[in-house]
Amino acid sequence: LGPLHTVFDNKGNAYTSVFIESVVAKWSLSELKVTEKIPVHYNIGHILAAEGDTTNPSGKFVVAMNKMSLDRFAKVGPLYPQNFQLIDIEGKNMRILQDMPIGIGEPHYAQMIRADKVKPLKVYPLGENPYTHQKDPSATVAGQEKIVRKGNVVDVYMTAIRSHFTPDQIEVEEGDTVNLHLTNLEQSEDQTHGFAISMHNVNVSLEPGKHENITFTANKAGVYPMFCTDFCSA
Repeated sequence: LGPLHTVFDNKGNAYTSVFIESVVAKWSLSELKVTEKIPVHYNIGHILAAEGDTTNPSGKFVVAMNKMSLDRFAKVGPLYPQNFQLIDIEGKNMRILQDMPIGIGEPHYAQMIRADKVKPLKVYPLGENPYTHQKDPSATVAGQEKIVRKGNVVDVYMTAIRSHFTPDQIEVEEGDTVNLHLTNLEQSEDQTHGFAISMHNVNVSLEPGKHENITFTANKAGVYPMFCTDFCSA
């Protein structure tokens, strides 16, 4: 009862999520009949297969994206996580390999692709703006940090490196427009910094080499700490 979504393997089979029955149904595309069902926990909605939407599916795994997880995980309050279940489809029979709690809203569609096909950046080229994929004109290198005032507009050219921001103090007047130009000088993998200023809604992630531009109005008189939100002692 309640078939919802279907994905495919590389052996001529389809896998359909069945909401009311809480199962994944495997069926033959050539014979158009169900050959196996496996219970999932619980009320499966969407489903995904390894490269199951391509012309060359991987055929190794299916993930059941379940809306309920009752009795699957330790209870920590009235809000329970959703539950993704990894299912091995290579053997004679399907079998559940792992449950994974998902602490977000109702699980919707996703894709699974081979890791060796993903060629991500490991670090940004120094000073790259992630939105333009070019070196930002405001990118700053060590030794060239500065604060420039033009009327009531203050531009701060800042660098971040473990464990320091330069400049590490910024003085402005109440009502000034402040433009922060932040460059993470790190060129080693996984050396991410964060930058935040209390009470001014400033909170950004600075991956290695990344440059970010942030503008805010200094509309609250006082002293406010700026700090790294990705703990590295800065």
